[in-house]
Amino acid sequence: MSTLAAFRRVASRASIIRSAGQWATPVSAETRSPLLMKFQPFSSKAVPPVISQQRAQSTVTAEEEDAAAESSEDLAELANKLDQTHLDEAHMSNNTGSEVQDFTSNKEKSGTPSPWAVFDAWGAGEGISEPLSDEEEGILSKESVMIPTTEEERALLPDESDILQTYDKLLKRKSSVHFGYPYNLMYNHEELYEFMKYSINNLGDPYITSNYGVHSRQFECSVVDFFAKLWNMKPDSYWGYVTTCGTEGNLHGILLARECHPDGILYSSKETHYSIFKAARYYRMDAKSIPTLPMGEIDYDALASEISKNLDRPVIINVNIGTTVKGAVDNLDRILRILKMLNVPRERYHIHCDGALFAMMMPFVDWAPIISFEKPIDSIAVSGHKMLGCPMPCGIALSRKEHVKKVEQRIDYLNSVDTTIMGSRNGQAALFLWYSLRKKGIAGIKRDVV
Repeated sequence: MSTLAAFRRVASRASIIRSAGQWATPVSAETRSPLLMKFQPFSSKAVPPVISQQRAQSTVTAEEEDAAAESSEDLAELANKLDQTHLDEAHMSNNTGSEVQDFTSNKEKSGTPSPWAVFDAWGAGEGISEPLSDEEEGILSKESVMIPTTEEERALLPDESDILQTYDKLLKRKSSVHFGYPYNLMYNHEELYEFMKYSINNLGDPYITSNYGVHSRQFECSVVDFFAKLWNMKPDSYWGYVTTCGTEGNLHGILLARECHPDGILYSSKETHYSIFKAARYYRMDAKSIPTLPMGEIDYDALASEISKNLDRPVIINVNIGTTVKGAVDNLDRILRILKMLNVPRERYHIHCDGALFAMMMPFVDWAPIISFEKPIDSIAVSGHKMLGCPMPCGIALSRKEHVKKVEQRIDYLNSVDTTIMGSRNGQAALFLWYSLRKKGIAGIKRDVV
């Protein structure tokens, strides 16, 4: 019996009797996807293609460059010296000319303007669905899709089937010119359609089964385990759950940071996704919007300067792994060096990574910075409906297990504990993510990325 067939039988039975229970379908070692091998960090001996192209245009020979690289100091030591030089200066310059914004009491929208949802003015060729006619637009108007309260009102409205057929045509049109949004629309979940008839709810903690029997926790925990392995988390050291989106993952990560450091200051670049500063407003946290470098990553001099002014308070840093517009990746190693040189001890700082898109891609890209919880990362959030592809918004939140204990509360009527942002949680999303990961595997994901 297949995994889905077994789950179908259990879900059907649980829907009828509403019984509590746990189930799991064993997976043999032969069917498990192999763990992704770690990529080696950049070295002078391993030259990425882009550098090879630059060499071709240079008047210096490759042999001369290699000889110079061999005789030079270790790159990490050199970077440390450069950072120390900046910190030793009486005035830390800001090459962007921008000022640090303090969002402690600023209620305006924070983050970057979105270029999304614009029409593909370049023309997309074949495969574009025709736009709706005026008549079809009328079928989807606010007046037509209203919910009638009397039979007289119903008689004046289009039939539900006509409305849905027109809506399907609209979605085909919108999806065929899906310009700007970084979504992977190449997926097929037909095998899961019949599970939509079940109200699958993972309410409560993903690891502590509630008294609601129709859940997909075994699939959710499998998804969390996959990402924990991908980001080098040790067994029994992590906690995570499937979220509704990347924003929820950020809200959860920043909440844990606030609970660990109630008087901490949140630092993040001005090109950070708006959900980070939304979290700061929700949780009444002091937050600093740090200027960015031309390519979009955080201005490290400005960050060091701001931290040095507030060494009496804990440091909470959001590290962007792909900003909304430019796709900029903040250099985690350089940020860690700044904290080290400012003598900020480990227990006085907290690092959250917003990896909504790129955290799913970078482990499969040569020469990309390594995302690893072997480094002092405290939490990470990633979207599931973007790179992986899913018909519903979803994501994954991962953190170190000890941090979650600070927000855990026992809920008696659930027979579980409250550790997540949401109470009732979409069990369908966990099932869809599990299905995509099982079908694609490591090789399939890498093929989509590269």
